[in-house]
Amino acid sequence: MDIETICKAVNFYDTPLYLFDEIEFITNYAELEKAYKNIYPNFQIAYSFKTNYTPAICRRVHMLGGYAEVVSEFEYKIAIMCGFQPDSIIVNGPGKWNGLEAMLKDGAIVMLDNSFELDRALRFAETSGCTIKIGFRVNFELKKDKISRFGFDTSSNELSSCIERARKCKKIKIIGLHFHQSGARSLQDWGKRIDTMILLSKQLLKDNEIKIIDLGSGMFGHVDQILAEQFDQEIPSFQQYAEIVAQKTKDSFGMLPEEEKPLIIVEPGTTIVANTMTYVTRVISTKTIRNSNIAIVDGSVQQLGEIGKKKKLPLKIIRTMSPEAKPKTYTVSGYTCLEDDILYRDLKTNLYAGDVLCFGNAGAYTNVLKPPFIQVGCKIVMKTETGKLQLIKRTETVEDILTSYL
Repeated sequence: MDIETICKAVNFYDTPLYLFDEIEFITNYAELEKAYKNIYPNFQIAYSFKTNYTPAICRRVHMLGGYAEVVSEFEYKIAIMCGFQPDSIIVNGPGKWNGLEAMLKDGAIVMLDNSFELDRALRFAETSGCTIKIGFRVNFELKKDKISRFGFDTSSNELSSCIERARKCKKIKIIGLHFHQSGARSLQDWGKRIDTMILLSKQLLKDNEIKIIDLGSGMFGHVDQILAEQFDQEIPSFQQYAEIVAQKTKDSFGMLPEEEKPLIIVEPGTTIVANTMTYVTRVISTKTIRNSNIAIVDGSVQQLGEIGKKKKLPLKIIRTMSPEAKPKTYTVSGYTCLEDDILYRDLKTNLYAGDVLCFGNAGAYTNVLKPPFIQVGCKIVMKTETGKLQLIKRTETVEDILTSYL
């Protein structure tokens, strides 16, 4: 985010706040979609609500023609409120015990995680008379010695047995397979992912059941150089991912008539939203304890998400005065009473009360994970397509937090 926009937002809305760049998000979405569709047109983005369910962002996805990917009744209701029709909502995850039958009845695309969910789906189909759509989340070894806890183990007979049980119910339509595993972002991982999903689809499903091959997410997005240097691997582009995934899909299904080609779905969250948000916080005071310089801010690492705890995020400083010639080394600490509430370590500069710190790459798993601990959640301001600033989430209040307590 440019300094001029940040200054305007801070002057009008104060700190702390998230600043969302709508144009950056639209650009990311369009670039990812184009990279895949140029090779294999039957492609669909399903935005991961769990990553950042800010309604203004979700509504933008809907306007762009995207699907919603949700993992709970809570997120499903947000998707409906944001304008998504059930047949453009993919329901994943292991926590579908609330609302499963309602989502099946609505016509959502439900990817079953285990045999207990299949039992419920079968009972509902048989008793309600509704025709429902289901897929199966598969679990195979993508990275050696890393076992995911989600989906059906493809090394056992359980999955094929469950598929046969589903086929016997005339009110169930099998529409495909789903896979997702975090921590597997390399091109090699994605090559193995699509190869295995194509193979499993052909082995386990009939031709008329291969409607969807859902690859989950885990692609890198656009990463600032400072952040990219902290990863132990190259950062692929959208085009490089597409040249592997979309091309392999085209090679396998390109000879089919258009209406018979499976829809390839990816579920980006971090991939397209992470670099679109900046977290802005102000230095409240500085002090020195046994030669250690500490800057206390009105924000918290809790609002920077997991990546803010593991990596040094891109940082811009808007200063209230010219810094001294000789820099100091600071620990930037948050407002909580936790010793590990550290937003930045070993920051070599000079900081003064009133300075504004702007942390980039703050769009993924940040505002949605922030607990109401010590302070309430902060506001979100959007820089719109036209360049105007718009408040899209107000600062929470004590009443917001306590309203559910009796």
